[in-house]
Amino acid sequence: MEEQLRYRYIRHTCSVQGWALLAYLGIMNGVVLLWMVFCGIGDILVGDDSFSDNIGWAYFFVIGIGAVCLFAWKKRAFCVGTIWTPGKPMKVGRFFGILSVFLSVQMVSALLSMLVQWILLNMGYQVLDVSSVSLEELGMFLYVGLGAPISEEILFRGLILRSLEPFGKKFAIFASALLFGLFHGNLTQAPFAFGVGLILGYVTLEHNIGWAMLLHMINNLILSDTLYRLVSLIPGGWGALVLWGTIAAFSVAALVVLIRRRGKILAYLRREYDDPLCRRAFFRAPGIITLLVILLLVIAATTWESIVPIR
Repeated sequence: MEEQLRYRYIRHTCSVQGWALLAYLGIMNGVVLLWMVFCGIGDILVGDDSFSDNIGWAYFFVIGIGAVCLFAWKKRAFCVGTIWTPGKPMKVGRFFGILSVFLSVQMVSALLSMLVQWILLNMGYQVLDVSSVSLEELGMFLYVGLGAPISEEILFRGLILRSLEPFGKKFAIFASALLFGLFHGNLTQAPFAFGVGLILGYVTLEHNIGWAMLLHMINNLILSDTLYRLVSLIPGGWGALVLWGTIAAFSVAALVVLIRRRGKILAYLRREYDDPLCRRAFFRAPGIITLLVILLLVIAATTWESIVPIR
């Protein structure tokens, strides 16, 4: 009887998180859609694309709405206290070790993406990149580099991770990373986002959400934009060589870190109990089921759109 009550409580808690993410997704898409409508009207009136070029600012409006809703729902104790729960201090060497592992996920994801594209090419198909966004506009640049890392960390490593933490750290890290990966809405980014979500969840629980935000910013601001801009200035094929060489160097460093710390990693995994009841409750929660179905349909649609026959 006690286990059944616990199962229902866990399923209810998970379901609430699923409905919350659905609400945020609805707010985001609704605000962006309204913004595009008004921008379209503005473009017609002025005769150019000056309004549409500023769509990045719509996402900051979404962040503001989300912050107000979260504070009104979870109150100050959770938003200021629980989300920002301090852990062990972060040492410089440890941070760069985690950063190396973080970047190695980028390498693995890129190689898997290249493998999938190679297979599709041999089948007569090519993959169009439908996940990239232009960072030339200031609003979008600031959102991707600063706004998204802060808001997404508060949403996934703050709300979701901390709400599920009482049911076990391993479960909370896995569940929040899974939702984070699928939330990106396309097959190109989802595996990478899931992988780094595991690292960001661990960093949040063991250290602080601020360090997760910093890692997220480094990925979005430096790896996804600045580094590509710098290597594009290098003539010939040397730019790609420098880019891949940098990522490969960090991947080798990550491998060294993982080998040297394998004992502590295994001890951590054994120490943190993984209750099958939590996973069962998670995947049977109505809010989570609804969210997963919608996100998987979005990923399927974007995948169908991106794979086209070679003409």
